[in-house]
Order: sequence, then C-alpha cells, then structure tokens
Amino acid sequence: MQTVLGGTGNADMKKYEFDLSFDIPVSYPATNPELALPELDGKTAKMYRGGKICLTDHFKPLWSRNVPKFGIAHAVALGLGPWMAVEIPDLISKGIVKHRDD
Repeated sequence: MQTVLGGTGNADMKKYEFDLSFDIPVSYPATNPELALPELDGKTAKMYRGGKICLTDHFKPLWSRNVPKFGIAHAVALGLGPWMAVEIPDLISKGIVKHRDD
C-alpha cells in the first residue's frame, strides 16, 4: 500500500528580520545562554523582561543532557529556531508584528 500526500497553497514569502542578543552566563557551558529578541519584548507571553525568550521548558533539558558538546549555535538552532517557528506566525496573524513593507 502506498500513501501519497499532495496539496496546494502559497506562502507570503516575506522575510522578517529581528535583532538577536544573547548573554553568556558565568556558569557556561553548564548553563545555556539566554537569547533575546528586544524588538518583541512584551508582545508574547512566552518571553521574559528584556525580550528574553523562554527556553526553560523545552530546551534546557536538551542542553543539560548534551553539556559540554552544545554551544551557542546549538542554542540558536535548537532553542530560538523552534520558538520563532511557533511564535512569529502567531504574532503576524494577530497583527502584532508587521512586515516592514506593509
């Protein structure tokens, strides 16, 4: 038996850019760096003061299991990437984040 998936659709194909800042804690690499998107400060519940994104629930256990192999690139790819994939489309659909050309 073969299953074939198909579909159609389109995407807005718009590029959104955000400034990223991070703090490296004194206990690094035992503690993951804190990632922040200052432009989005206060626009979502999954964010701390100063635009720091919430990594404690999902990324911190992964970081703990992989110390000292993980670095800053892992925090961005495995922590910030999934967070943005969920939060940014939601903020756009609610009209909180607007494209610079709109």
